[in-house]
Amino acid sequence: MVFKLKTYESQAKLSVVLAIAGGLGAIAAAVLILQNFDPQNFWVRYNPKGLRPIAIGGALFVALVSAAVGLFVGLNSAGQRRNKNSKLSWTGFFMSAAALALAMSEGVFFYLTKYAVRPG
Repeated sequence: MVFKLKTYESQAKLSVVLAIAGGLGAIAAAVLILQNFDPQNFWVRYNPKGLRPIAIGGALFVALVSAAVGLFVGLNSAGQRRNKNSKLSWTGFFMSAAALALAMSEGVFFYLTKYAVRPG
């Protein structure tokens, strides 16, 4: 998929694609976090030498970067008079904002509730 970012319509489409990527990254991080969540003690158990914290961090990084870029691209093209897809720009903007808020919330949640369990 090649985007020519000179037109505001293509920026609107790119904003939605980036918002979807950010949302998928946030969902992946949520799945990784909730797999080891213990609701009784309200902590997320993890092995500090394992790959789970790296996978969570990677998913959150992808979600935050793509949603932030999608947010600014959508905002840039939203109010332009020559943009025939202004609704698509606003959709990408708000979807990116939701994905960004979800990813930041998940990152704070994991940081505050993580509990290292050493195997053996």
